[in-house]
Amino acid sequence: MTDVAEFQRESYRIDEQIWDALALRSGERALFLGLANDGAWIRRAVEIGADVTVLGIGDAAAERIEQTGAAVMRGSATMIPATEGAYDVAVAMHYLHEIDPGFHAQVVSELARVGKRVAIVEPSPPADALGKRIAALYGRAKREAGQFEGYQPIDYWRKLLAIVKADVWQNLFTFTRVPPKHAVAETVSLILEAMAIEEMPKAYLDELRELAARPDAQLLPLSRIVLVGTAAGEALPQGSGEPFRPYAGPAPAANRPAAAAPVRAPAPPSPAAPPPQQPPPPPPSFGFASEEPPLAPAPQPARALSSPTSPPPPRNVPPPAAPPPERATAPPFGAPFALPDEGEEEPPFGGAGEGEKTGFGWSWEPPEEEPPPEG
Repeated sequence: MTDVAEFQRESYRIDEQIWDALALRSGERALFLGLANDGAWIRRAVEIGADVTVLGIGDAAAERIEQTGAAVMRGSATMIPATEGAYDVAVAMHYLHEIDPGFHAQVVSELARVGKRVAIVEPSPPADALGKRIAALYGRAKREAGQFEGYQPIDYWRKLLAIVKADVWQNLFTFTRVPPKHAVAETVSLILEAMAIEEMPKAYLDELRELAARPDAQLLPLSRIVLVGTAAGEALPQGSGEPFRPYAGPAPAANRPAAAAPVRAPAPPSPAAPPPQQPPPPPPSFGFASEEPPLAPAPQPARALSSPTSPPPPRNVPPPAAPPPERATAPPFGAPFALPDEGEEEPPFGGAGEGEKTGFGWSWEPPEEEPPPEG
């Protein structure tokens, strides 16, 4: 258990890791889908000198995009009006979980067509009972309203991206701190307010209030999935070169995440190469004293790092002298997954079926909608 200030610092650390994984640079041409955190990621990309375009539909979306300083492109994500390789990077930022899963493959394919590299940033499915129930009720209410809200595991997105890009780097950035108990009630209250504004059924709101009032209720922050796909053999930029929050100063080099090795499709037999050296894990603490009694050391954040697939070496051949890479550790709050509602079909690739960040891992970003015609 930690105090709010320390947990907020943990949230900032996750943001910096996401930013470094995107590796945006001055002068790069970037296309964004989605206005996550009210466009904060887009505004920062513009500030560091990237040439940013955001895809949107309708006047309301165009106005919000213009406020970030980015250029507006009107069109559909399933048929992006741009030529092949027009952008250095195409980013789906907390966007894909809000559209019909039947269009996921098409949207990722379009991003790969127009972008030399593709980045997907998504929340991982919740791992705690309260979070799973919130996600299930919210997703069901969205479907009843003709909209979508569904979190998928990392393998779901990796397989989609691996179809259209030869090399895929994957990261799972996980919180190592649990929010203070009173923050659970505050966060659920914010969620309920958002659901009430969106006119969610009263029965859903009542059930969530009852669950949040239980003495054992705990709402864990969602891990963040970041995948970057590139053409075969194309080098992945290392870090962004600029911090996400400049007023906080650059993070120490030892704390910046190194790029994971790419995940590739099976290749013809070849001699096994020495495994890559794993980067050091981030520090487990940030020096803030907690008001709660000290706990046992928190587990390190999980890094889903993969290397190109190679067949085993021939028999009777001694293994390489270098030690094999360590297996990625499991997330501290259990494997991220969500159970589908009863009677629902399983989504493809084994999937499971956030507005402004609250600092506790939950945020809602309703899809862009055209305002109703006057009269």
